[in-house]
Amino acid sequence: NSMSISSRLTLNTGVRVENGHSDMEGKISYYADSLLPARIDHKFPLFGVNAQYTFGSSAECYAGWSQAYRPVIFKDIVPGSVYEQVDRDLKDADGYNLELGFRGKWESFQWDLGVFSLQYNHRMGTLAQTDAGGELTILRTNIGDAQTYGVETFLQWDPWIGDAFDVSFSTATSWMDARYRDAWVRVGNENVSIDGNRVESVPTWIVRNGLTVRWKRFRLSALHSFTGETYADALNTELSNASGSVGIVPAYHLVDLNLSIKMSTALSVRLNLNNAFDKQYFTKRPQFYPGPGIWPSDGRSF
Repeated sequence: NSMSISSRLTLNTGVRVENGHSDMEGKISYYADSLLPARIDHKFPLFGVNAQYTFGSSAECYAGWSQAYRPVIFKDIVPGSVYEQVDRDLKDADGYNLELGFRGKWESFQWDLGVFSLQYNHRMGTLAQTDAGGELTILRTNIGDAQTYGVETFLQWDPWIGDAFDVSFSTATSWMDARYRDAWVRVGNENVSIDGNRVESVPTWIVRNGLTVRWKRFRLSALHSFTGETYADALNTELSNASGSVGIVPAYHLVDLNLSIKMSTALSVRLNLNNAFDKQYFTKRPQFYPGPGIWPSDGRSF
């Protein structure tokens, strides 16, 4: 549904209804027959609303709220071994995204400034439990929630210098604080609270700064990228273990260069130089495929 008020305020609303289910039937040699079949229903509406308020023709405020979900899928309800059970009350993960911002253009400046909140409920994982016989088992269940607050900014300046020469400056920066709420993880035979811990693989800062210079047929662009440090696990382990699957993923800087020469209206030559200073860095510490350790990134390439 959409309506316009005084040609300045625009409001859009919508709803999508999800209706489905996941079934597990059959026989598993190491799983009790009383736990099969298993069925998980997915029935809920997803609402969304957004609005924009325009100031003249060059600036506007915007706001939006929308729901999302991640359904329980087949692999979530299949026990991996005789020591593992699946929670029959397993819930679909759901949440919402809320944003508010201000964007526009004035003379040679462009900007887009926004704040957001991302809620992620019923994250899936495993916990330790003791069965009726006193045996330790692993329970696949919902381990808790996560919430991310953030600020995103984009600024660009395109000063006019002359017909044969011009420059452009731009920067895009995001700040994020992603933390677990009322969440637990399994450590050996115990369950440990991770309430307040940072969500793994979410850097606090991401910064992209760009400079483009054009002179006649030549165009040179430089991009500086910064990604802040992250944790590899929900426990926020500082030091690496023997396999390298946990620990800090260090922050890193990268510089990419691009040169293009316009030979004619139909032909141009371009040279790209990525990771110009041959920075050695890595972005993840995978625990499974392609094996525990670090996930190194490419060096200099052109």
